[in-house]
Amino acid sequence: MKKAIIKLLEANPGYQFTQRELLKRLKIQTAKRKKFRYILNSLVEKEKRVRLKGNTYSISQKNRSIQGRLSITQKGFGFLITEPDQPDIFIGRRNIRDAIDGDSVLVRVRNGSKRDRPRGVVIDVLERKTDRFIGTVVHKGKSDWLTITPFTPERKILIQKAKSTDYRDGQVVVADVLNWGTSVNPILVKVVKVIGDGADAGNDFQIILEKHGYTVDFPQNVEQSARNCSVDYIKKETPHRRDLRSVQSFTIDPETAQDFDDALSIEVTGNGIKLGVHIADVSHFITRGSPLDLEAFKRSNSVYFSEGVVHMIPETLSGDLCSLKPDEDRLAMTALIDLDRDWNVTRFDVFPSVIRSCCRFTYKMVQEILDEKKTHSLKDKIKLLEKLSKNLFKKRTEMGSIDFDIPEPIFSIGKEGIPHEIRPSERLQSHRIVEECMLLANRLVAERYGIINGKPAPFVYRTHKKPKSEDITSFLLLLKRIGFSLQKKHDPHTSRGMRDILEDVEDSAYKGLIESVALRAMSKANYSVERRGHFGLAFQHYTHFTSPIRRYPDLLVHRRIKDILEKKTVKTQHLMEFLHSALDQANQMELRALNAEREYIKIKQFRWLNERIGDSFNGIISGVTHFGIFVELEESLAEGLVHIDSFEDDDYSFDEDHYCLRGRKSKKEYRLGDEVVVGVLDVIIERQRANFTIES
Repeated sequence: MKKAIIKLLEANPGYQFTQRELLKRLKIQTAKRKKFRYILNSLVEKEKRVRLKGNTYSISQKNRSIQGRLSITQKGFGFLITEPDQPDIFIGRRNIRDAIDGDSVLVRVRNGSKRDRPRGVVIDVLERKTDRFIGTVVHKGKSDWLTITPFTPERKILIQKAKSTDYRDGQVVVADVLNWGTSVNPILVKVVKVIGDGADAGNDFQIILEKHGYTVDFPQNVEQSARNCSVDYIKKETPHRRDLRSVQSFTIDPETAQDFDDALSIEVTGNGIKLGVHIADVSHFITRGSPLDLEAFKRSNSVYFSEGVVHMIPETLSGDLCSLKPDEDRLAMTALIDLDRDWNVTRFDVFPSVIRSCCRFTYKMVQEILDEKKTHSLKDKIKLLEKLSKNLFKKRTEMGSIDFDIPEPIFSIGKEGIPHEIRPSERLQSHRIVEECMLLANRLVAERYGIINGKPAPFVYRTHKKPKSEDITSFLLLLKRIGFSLQKKHDPHTSRGMRDILEDVEDSAYKGLIESVALRAMSKANYSVERRGHFGLAFQHYTHFTSPIRRYPDLLVHRRIKDILEKKTVKTQHLMEFLHSALDQANQMELRALNAEREYIKIKQFRWLNERIGDSFNGIISGVTHFGIFVELEESLAEGLVHIDSFEDDDYSFDEDHYCLRGRKSKKEYRLGDEVVVGVLDVIIERQRANFTIES
C-alpha cells in the first residue's frame, strides 16, 4: 500500500490529491482504510516523503531537479518533456534562461496548484539540440540579428559579419553557432547559406523543408531501383495470387490525391454482406534491405503540404505501379470481411491479391451520390457502404470510441504563395465510409496477427495511452468555467466518459473549443511492439494496415502478415530488435512531420492575415494569459494576440483562478471560449505572430 501511494503521487508530481481521491484511485477497500490513513500520516510526518497542504496530498518536491527536453511554444513559454508517463513541466518565459527549443536541460521543479501542472526553472543546459539555426536576418543599427521560431524571449542571436557571405535584411538564412554566449549575452553565429527572401511567400515551402531536414528528391540509387520496377512485376506475380479483378472495387480519395493506396468492394450475400478492403501491396516492390527499403525506413512517412509532398517512396511507385489506378491490374493485400445482417463480423481473411479498380471516386462525387444529386452505376454499392459505415460507427461509439471532428484549414494558394482563401475542412459522410472500413480492417488485422497459436507474437501496434491526470484536471476546469454540468457518466479518465462529454456538447457554442482542448489533453498515439490498446478508439487491439504507400509501419505489417501466411520461420529476438528500431524511427519522424505541417499551416495563415490588416473577423477566445488573450478566427482558424495594453475601455488584470481578464472598473470579463469580434492590427511573419484588437 505504501508503494502504491508513492507511485501514484510520483506519477502526478504537480497534482494535489484529497484523501478521498487517493482512496478512489487506489481502490482501497473499506476494511483497509484505517491502515491506509496510518501509512499516509507516516509518509507526511515521519518520512517527509509526502507533502500535506490544506486537506490535499502531493509528493514532496523540495529542491527537486529533473532533466528532459525543452519544448518552446510560439507564444514564448515552454514545457519540459520527460518520461511518457510523467507530466510535462511548465516553464514560464522568464524561466527559460539561455535554453533553446529542443535542448536537453536540467530544471528545478516546484509544485503546481490543484488546477495546474507543476512549474519549473531552467538551471542548466545539458546538451544543445543543434548548433545550426534557420531564421530571418533583421538589421538594427549597425548590427545584424537572427530571428528564429520558436524563439527564446530572453536570448538574442547576433550575426558575425563576413565579407564572404552575401545576405540582406529580411532574408532567411542558415547560420552556424560560433559562441553560445550567456543568458545576458547574445549567441554569436555566422551565415553559411542564404535560402531566400523571407517576405516572399513563394519561399515558404523550401524554408520549411530546410528547417526540418527534408529532401524532396531521392538518392540516385533509390530512384534507379524504383525505375527498375515495371508492369512485368505485376504480370509475373498475378498467377500466384487470388484473382479479384472481376470484383467491382473502387477508390475514394480527395480531388487532389495523386496516389491511391486503398480500394473498397462490397457485395450482398445470403447471410449479410462481404466487404473487401484492398490495400496496395507495396511490400512486393520494396524488398527487405534494398535501397528502396533503407530510404523508406529513414523517411518513415510521407509529409504533405499545399505546395508539395515529401514522399516516402519515389513517385514511380507511389503514383503509378503501387497506386490502385482505375482500369489497371494492381497487386494488393486484401482483407475480406463477412458481416451478418446485424453487422457483426462472422468471417475474416487476409491474402495477397490482384485487383482492377473500376472507378476513381472523389469524396465530393460519393457525397453527391448519397445526396441524390448525381446518379451512378455503382450507386447501390455506395448506398450499402453508407449503411454499413453508419452501423459500424454506432457499434464503435457504443464501445466507447471517441469521434473527434476538428476542422483543419484548407488553403487555396495563389501564384505568389499567398493563400487567397482559407476554409475549414468539411467532414462528409463519404469520408466516414472510408474511415469506418479502414478502422474495421486495422482492428481485425491486429486481433488476428498479434496472437499466433494463442501466444503473443511480434507485431506492430498503433497505441494510445490514457490522458495524464493533470491534463484531465485542466480539461475538467475548462468545462466548469464554461458552465458545463458534469454528470456521473462524464468521467474523462475513460473512453466512454470522454465520448459522452463530447456528445453532450455537440450543440454547444463551445463545441470546437472543448474538442480542441480534449484532444490536447490526450497523449499522442504512437507505434509500439507492445499491445497496449487505443484509448481514443476504445480498441484493445489496433494497428495501421491501410497506407503502406505513405507509412513505413504499414509496410512492416504487410510483411509480417506474409511471413505468417507463408509460415516462415523468424528469429523472434532479431525481429523484435528490428521492430523496436523501426518503430522508434517512425515515431520520431511522425513527430517531425507533425511539427513541420503545423509550422507550414501557421506561416500560410499569417500570410493570409497580412493581406487583411484592418479587417474585422469573428473569433473565439482560445487562450488567456497575464499579457492578453489569444483569439482563433472562425473561418481561417488563424490565431492572434490581443495584448492587455490594447484594451481601451478599462484596465484589465488576469484572474488566474478563473482564466479570464477582468476590468477593474466595469468588472467585464473576457473568458476562455467567449465569442468576440477582432480587427487585425499587424502581423510579424518572421516571429509568426499576429496582433489583434477587440472591436466587440
